[in-house]
Amino acid sequence: MEWGSESAAVRRHRVGVERREGAAAAPPPEREARAQEPLVDGCSGGGRTRKRSPGGSGGASRGAGTGLSEVRAALGLALYLIALRTLVQLSLQQLVLRGAAGHRGEFDALQARDYLEHITSIGPRTTGSPENEILTVHYLLEQIKLIEVQSNSLHKISVDVQRPTGSFSIDFLGGFTSYYDNITNVVVKLEPRDGAQHAVLANCHFDSVANSPGASDDAVSCSVMLEVLRVLSTSSEALHHAVIFLFNGAEENVLQASHGFITQHPWASLIRAFINLEAAGVGGKELVFQTGPENPWLVQAYVSAAKHPFASVVAQEVFQSGIIPSDTDFRIYRDFGNIPDLAFIENGYIYHTKYDTADRILTDSIQRAGDNILAVLKHLATSDMLAAASKYRHGNMVFFDVLGLFVIAYPSRIGSIINYMVVMGVVLYLGKKFLQPKHKTGNYKKDFLCGLGITLISWFTSLVTVLIIAVFISLIGQSLSWYNHFYVSVCLYGTATVAKIILIHTLAKRFYYMINFIYLAKSTKKTMLTLTLVCAITFLLVCSGTFFPYSSNPANPKPKRVFLQHMTRTFHDLEGNAVKRDSGIWINGFDYTGISHITPHIPEINDSIRAHCEENAPLCGFPWYLPVHFLIRKNWYLPAPEVSPRNPPHFRLISKEQTPWDSIKLTFEATGPSHMSFYVRAHKGSTLSQWSLGNGTPVTSKGGDYFVFYSHGLQASAWQFWIEVQVSEEHPEGMVTVAIAAHYLSGEDKRSPQLDALKEKFPDWTFPSAWVCTYDLFVF
Repeated sequence: MEWGSESAAVRRHRVGVERREGAAAAPPPEREARAQEPLVDGCSGGGRTRKRSPGGSGGASRGAGTGLSEVRAALGLALYLIALRTLVQLSLQQLVLRGAAGHRGEFDALQARDYLEHITSIGPRTTGSPENEILTVHYLLEQIKLIEVQSNSLHKISVDVQRPTGSFSIDFLGGFTSYYDNITNVVVKLEPRDGAQHAVLANCHFDSVANSPGASDDAVSCSVMLEVLRVLSTSSEALHHAVIFLFNGAEENVLQASHGFITQHPWASLIRAFINLEAAGVGGKELVFQTGPENPWLVQAYVSAAKHPFASVVAQEVFQSGIIPSDTDFRIYRDFGNIPDLAFIENGYIYHTKYDTADRILTDSIQRAGDNILAVLKHLATSDMLAAASKYRHGNMVFFDVLGLFVIAYPSRIGSIINYMVVMGVVLYLGKKFLQPKHKTGNYKKDFLCGLGITLISWFTSLVTVLIIAVFISLIGQSLSWYNHFYVSVCLYGTATVAKIILIHTLAKRFYYMINFIYLAKSTKKTMLTLTLVCAITFLLVCSGTFFPYSSNPANPKPKRVFLQHMTRTFHDLEGNAVKRDSGIWINGFDYTGISHITPHIPEINDSIRAHCEENAPLCGFPWYLPVHFLIRKNWYLPAPEVSPRNPPHFRLISKEQTPWDSIKLTFEATGPSHMSFYVRAHKGSTLSQWSLGNGTPVTSKGGDYFVFYSHGLQASAWQFWIEVQVSEEHPEGMVTVAIAAHYLSGEDKRSPQLDALKEKFPDWTFPSAWVCTYDLFVF
């Protein structure tokens, strides 16, 4: 450190040391003058001289005076980060297995991969399509039959193809209602030859979203389940309880078919715990989600049995906080069955895209996941955990793994006790310090408050700095530069944050000596200069467009998702006359950059075709597949010819009647493709009081409109339902506005020449998911 940059406290300490040494030469006059400068108390806001207490400031000054050079401090930090990275790498190595597997009685990842490749070779498997309802179901039944032939005589296998119908409301995505009809489930029960009173459920879904082979969503999970079923059924170890394998045919984001099973199937009454093989990606990192008072069964079983544990309660807390607008299939079991679950997830870049193929699923990850699922299921099926439920009713759990070697788990009440003890210890320690006489503690209270204030100020100013940078980058159109370049975020936002924190503390320690001891280094000038330089260079590179957000690299794709819906809209008035009709391709970009990167490649898609909200129509008059309108502020509408599906939807009012309680009951009938969306908006003076969906109480989406998601299997009768409207005052424009959108996600009706031509223009770093739909609006 240069002498001129030393604080007064450090200089004064140096002078004191020189004087005590005696034999040393007297300090130069200018240093003596500096040593007698008054110490400024920056926190008090005044310029008064502070008296040095015998033991208060010496330690701090001595720590600052003997600090390391910046080079040594940087080297120490680098060594620390390398050691930390090494520990993380060792933990990650626990996630995959090397070497051969699949010995008798063990999970065989190669066999599971064979199942996976057969399922994904069928192609996209949307609910209601022949690929899902016929080809995939036939393959599953064929493999289950082969497993049944190989099974041990100790076990009994029962197979059921279930096609439930029902509806429910859920608060996911702002709230909506789902109605499903004739959805296909394949259910297999493996039990002791003499039967069982309890069962554990393993669930997966074999359908996929449109335009994606869905290897990780969720074909790999069903493949793992098939192999687990094979191993368990051929085992010579007797089971005490049943294991139910539910191959679900309709995820649809909230798993209609799971709701049908848990509410209707007789085997569901056996279930005491649930394992959901949700593989949202290809890495196979497991995350255990707590779901209620039944949760300890699964956590304890996982702790006891999992061969390669990887679990964290933090992930569950993030999901349940609502920060991420997503959810897992287990939600139905939590809401309607009070059953806990386990899921695994990794690499969301390719999830629900064309890149979600079998070859991207690591065999090692399949082996690891299969080993864990097999071990946990076997433990639950052969132990007394399911039968002795009362022993494990001790509330939610706190759990985390240690470097992937083992899991620590304890009841949340123990965690609360630990937290309270820590808080009490801190309060008692600080209270003792604050209450001690001033001559013993010096200015401890002021030191503490000043240090706390400086820390909070540094955090706040660093946050403001990062937000300013982010806003500026967004305004110049360079958002998401980090999406395909992770270290851009570190070099831009990380360095800015650290530099601002160090700057605030450095400025503070010039006025308040207590801050000196925080740093190992005697000076921070070079550190701040380096961080600022890295941030500035990265900032300039980002502003110049050097880091493109997306990639079509086959080894590591980072595609931009775009949804294209070629639709024809028809708006009817109160008399049933068509007052408006238009057609076009509705475009939604599912990230912050919108279409800014697409316009140079497809000039006709630009801001001149921004879609305008139809204020009098529910959800702005567009055919939303799910109620995500509040998440997507911008969309585009490119004019195009009308669509004419061979299986057009039909929607009609069957009856309109006055109820004894002075409401109007409207009964509707709808027929159409396997996926439709129904929207309702009550007019001023009207209230939607009841309907025949869910539990009978209408659930609004964000914005006040009502959204109903409808899906059916390969065959389904006409959908009939009713709504009741309570009218407090007559309205010349009717009571309610209703609309129905028909989504053609499979077959020839899914395509149109204009849609195919537009898709061809998209660059290879995009993933345009496209389908045909119709939208019809009515007023009653």
